[in-house]
Amino acid sequence: MSHDFNETSSLLSRRPSHSFLDAPIGSFKGPNSLHNFASSFTRAQFFTASKIDNDIHKKRSFFTDNPSPRTNRDGEFPEDETFDPEFMVPSYRGERLSSVVTDIHNRNQLFMNNTPMDLDSALSPNNEVFYHDDIVNAINDSRSRHGSTDFAGVGIPIGRSRKKFAQPSFSSFRSSISQATTASQVFLKKIEDGEGNIVTVLAGQSTVPQTIFNSVNVLIGVGLLALPVGLMKAGWVLGVPILLACGLITYWTATLLSTAINTDDTIMTYADLGHAAYGSTAKLIISLLFSVDLMGAGVSLIILFSDSLKGVISDDDTTTKLITFCILTPFTFLPLPILSIFSLLGILSTISITLLVMLCGLLKQSSPGSLIHAMPTNLWPSSTANLLLAVGILMAPFGGHAIFPNLKSDMRHPYKFTRSLRYTYFITLATDTSMAIIGFLMFGAKCSNEVTNTLLETKGYPSWVYPLISGLICIIPLAKTPLNAKPIISALDVLVGVDQVAKTSLRESVNAVAKFLIRVGVNAVFVLLAIVFPEFEKIIGILGASICFIICIILPCLFYLKLCGSKIGAFEKSFVVFVIGVSCILAVLASWAVVTY
Repeated sequence: MSHDFNETSSLLSRRPSHSFLDAPIGSFKGPNSLHNFASSFTRAQFFTASKIDNDIHKKRSFFTDNPSPRTNRDGEFPEDETFDPEFMVPSYRGERLSSVVTDIHNRNQLFMNNTPMDLDSALSPNNEVFYHDDIVNAINDSRSRHGSTDFAGVGIPIGRSRKKFAQPSFSSFRSSISQATTASQVFLKKIEDGEGNIVTVLAGQSTVPQTIFNSVNVLIGVGLLALPVGLMKAGWVLGVPILLACGLITYWTATLLSTAINTDDTIMTYADLGHAAYGSTAKLIISLLFSVDLMGAGVSLIILFSDSLKGVISDDDTTTKLITFCILTPFTFLPLPILSIFSLLGILSTISITLLVMLCGLLKQSSPGSLIHAMPTNLWPSSTANLLLAVGILMAPFGGHAIFPNLKSDMRHPYKFTRSLRYTYFITLATDTSMAIIGFLMFGAKCSNEVTNTLLETKGYPSWVYPLISGLICIIPLAKTPLNAKPIISALDVLVGVDQVAKTSLRESVNAVAKFLIRVGVNAVFVLLAIVFPEFEKIIGILGASICFIICIILPCLFYLKLCGSKIGAFEKSFVVFVIGVSCILAVLASWAVVTY
């Protein structure tokens, strides 16, 4: 036993640091193991599915407030089994903090439910206080040194106490996915906020590569399929610079969000930022904006799915959308762990479509639809209205800021989030720019709606291309539509009261019927709006022109000014105000162009 103690003590003293891609992603050891990637990805899907905060007046989202002050009337710390002042250590801003770890064998109960979380109730009675990074580094180092995946006998000494960890074994890809979605350790930590209150928050577990993967999954969506249309409407001279500017400005505002989050360790969501900056009113506005964003995304996915199947299941557009409703609605009833796997297929399908479009351009020898003999293209926009419409379309693919605070709070080292943003936006901007340029060269003025729809209507490609593209396109709505519907469904569940535990069998039956109607109704609204507004590029344009400008540029700048204004210079403050003003003007004009033309 003394040997174990000395060995693990030396591991803790070394405190190894992990850099980008420091461990093989496909290996079954280290912080970037396949299991940990799958676990991080599952948590990210939970963040997406819980985007709307139903408790408008609550200051924070993912923690349980301790109503007691830091000390009681006798000047002593309040009784709290997960809080021990002897193990509180200074954080980088001076507040004291500690970490606790608990085995959660039913992760779905904590991460997958739509009901509000009570983290303190998840703790076992005998939890001890640990230093989170020391534990993780010790376990990872011990794995590397001994080549073992079973740590039932490894003790982690912290101060005067030890706690043993039983780590899962990783024998196959399927078992790794299963471990990520069912049983895993959940780290919690106690933080003393600026007002002296002790609060419980989730301690981050994701590494930089995992955060990059999750961020890219958020950013690369169906919006890139409309980019060739946006480039065509703006022309080469203005279109490419606007696309690059949209990527760079949203990267900058994402760093502003990160800086604003650093002002308070208890901020974990976008709604938390809104409440910290402007109170419950801002939180309500953010919830409404997210609802509109989710609704628009759901409509665009319905259009995408029906366009890919038009002529296959029906030649009538409305009939195809109604059949689409019947196909997609059952997926809304699937649990989030299964939807997470579908979401992974969605990002893989999106990237595959980008590569397949380029391959099709190289395979075809004659225009339209060829990169070898490209279509005639325009240097300038044909009208001011087209230019403004292009601004909205080109802005749409960069709307990931709503989830960025969650992803940062889920990191093992949150101070590395800005570094992860560089890789994220490089990958995203390279993918989006490639799709825009390739699609515009292949189809020129024939670009309309999504580029894949134009490709499916163009003859001359190998016969295997058409079913493959149709299949890949169909996977995206199957994966994304239920996740887009989840936050709206959760909000309606809370509003109607079906999220509460039924005390009678009658109430349980009423709740079951209400849940069914809500889930079917949300998808029915998606389809109805898709029938009324059938143009894919206009849906993407209005999302980019209004929602993305507000969520990704205007609000992050306002949060930054409010929470960090006393620490920034006059020039920087003036520049941020200038960006807000220009963004407001562009958002109004671009939205007007989308609605009018």
